Amino acid sequence: MCRLFAQVSPDPASAAEYLLASERSLFKQARANPKNLQKDGWGIGHFTASGRVAIEKSPLPVYRQKTAFTAAVGRARSRVVVGHIRAASNPRGIAAQKLVSKANTHPYTDGRWIFAHNGTLQIPDEVARALGPLARNVRSQNDSEVYFWQFLKFLEKTGSPAAAFKACIAEDWWLWARCKRNHPGKAAPYTSLNAVAASAHGVHILCHASKPSRWRACNPSQPWYVMSFAERNGKIVIGSENLDAGRWTRLRPPEILSVEIRKGELEVARRKIDLPRWVKKTN
Repeated sequence: MCRLFAQVSPDPASAAEYLLASERSLFKQARANPKNLQKDGWGIGHFTASGRVAIEKSPLPVYRQKTAFTAAVGRARSRVVVGHIRAASNPRGIAAQKLVSKANTHPYTDGRWIFAHNGTLQIPDEVARALGPLARNVRSQNDSEVYFWQFLKFLEKTGSPAAAFKACIAEDWWLWARCKRNHPGKAAPYTSLNAVAASAHGVHILCHASKPSRWRACNPSQPWYVMSFAERNGKIVIGSENLDAGRWTRLRPPEILSVEIRKGELEVARRKIDLPRWVKKTN
């Protein structure tokens, strides 16, 4: 399981405070819990002044690459910054050497969107088969990349990131009802679909898990899958948990948080997801 970060600002800004310096920074979360180290890679994504996607990532533990991570953070001065540290999930049970690599490391991009995920998509093969022509774009062994292209599939159909996230949830449970007998030992189609989907105009955050988790990182009082956001000096900062000791607002899953840049101002919207009744019954 992984850790997520995003920052949105009306003007290009550094995210070094919360990626590196604060008491619960993304970097410090990487080895806050010795029983669940974020040891399988890190990535920083942002958008350049021209709107081009720029991503730097490595499959090595971030706490062994502080110099490289710090340099990448320094280069990510942008209105939209995304960060990810990885503890690899393995729903397919593949060999470790195939699971931890640069190709498997977040964030992912199609050249327009930057995407990072915390959790496990337990049925990646079934979801991949439902991608249609987009299936050819999956380059890694990571279930999270399948989820990324699933999100893009529904974004193309709906035109709305929030609707796309909701459609991913519905499709996962629809597929699960038809394939769960092939997955003994698994209780749901995913553990968590917590994700950051970012464009040059803002970010959209899904906070939703199939059930609570006992894991904790820096903040012992914060459930693993319950994300938070805060306003800091005109910026909106979002994380898998509170990134400093100040006041934060926790999302109430299942919920979508959108932070968009419009005419030089940040617009924040929260949407509570009403899961379909048949999903609730299956869950």
